[in-house]
Amino acid sequence: MLRKITLASLFLFSGMLHAQTLTVGKAVSTVKIQNPDNAPATIPAIGQKVIAIFYTDPDVKDINEPLTEAIKAKKFSPDKYVGVGIANMADTWLPNSVIRYAGRQKQAKYPASVIMCDDKHILAKAWGLGDCDDVGYVIIIGKDSKVKLIKAVKRTEESKALISSVLALIESDLK
Repeated sequence: MLRKITLASLFLFSGMLHAQTLTVGKAVSTVKIQNPDNAPATIPAIGQKVIAIFYTDPDVKDINEPLTEAIKAKKFSPDKYVGVGIANMADTWLPNSVIRYAGRQKQAKYPASVIMCDDKHILAKAWGLGDCDDVGYVIIIGKDSKVKLIKAVKRTEESKALISSVLALIESDLK
């Protein structure tokens, strides 16, 4: 019995060593997913600009709308800042073609932003985000490639509560 517990513990600990959980202060590298036209694309500007990434299950597509609108209203310089919206297509019942169409519409609505699609949890796995179903992640990455904020948003009120801190983080890192 003790041997089984020890082996199970060792296996569990070994698995934890390989987990790539995203945390504040951790440097990230780009991940290759797709654009709304289903062509391979990488998350742009990591290490070059301040980036706000919104990784969202399309079932809750508008959950971070208050925050995205607040960021848009600040009119940050596109030379120093980019917003990236990524549709988590793996956790929805909606057909990928519908999501890609909506992605192209979002790109038209937010031309200074980058819209991407992830149909296989590629980003969630690469960055250890865990369960992304019915969640809109907000991830702020500084010019130094380090995570400044990561938050799983499950209600619009949470997005509204993040506005002042996210704007302050972005403004601080832009200096």
